[in-house]
Amino acid sequence: MAALAATGARFSPWPAAPGGACGVDQPLILERAGPALVPPPKTSCAMAAAWAGFVPELDRLAWAEAGAPVAEVLTAGSWSCRSMTGNSSRPSLHATGRALDLRGFRLADGRRIDVARDWYRRDAAGRFLRAVGKAACRHFQVVLGPPADRFHHDHLHVDIGPWRLCQVG
Repeated sequence: MAALAATGARFSPWPAAPGGACGVDQPLILERAGPALVPPPKTSCAMAAAWAGFVPELDRLAWAEAGAPVAEVLTAGSWSCRSMTGNSSRPSLHATGRALDLRGFRLADGRRIDVARDWYRRDAAGRFLRAVGKAACRHFQVVLGPPADRFHHDHLHVDIGPWRLCQVG
């Protein structure tokens, strides 16, 4: 947690984190790692650290593709005690706080970029989202976006493994 704090991330304890099969190692609520996360996800320290490590690339892509920095990351989900989508025999990485779902971004100039609405567009918003997906594949173990399946039509899923899969286009 000290290394996460050293990145400038803001987080608070998650005192009611579950145990057992859906337990989370070093549970926390991540409020900010670069841009604010809205709503703040309940996650593991390891996932929060992975996200904080990705933020510089996210900032670079926002400037390059959309001409403005990211002010907020719009989350769609984090911890959830459930099985994998499409494979009920395995627990989801969400069940242990090792995954994060992103529904979009709000830029500093006020624009909102939404995965469900903008992924396939040929403008700056679409280019930015697809670039984020591709860059996330270099940083995270699994990245699923709208091209992956019907379960990911409206968000990007990123997780920290143990499997390796990139389905963003």
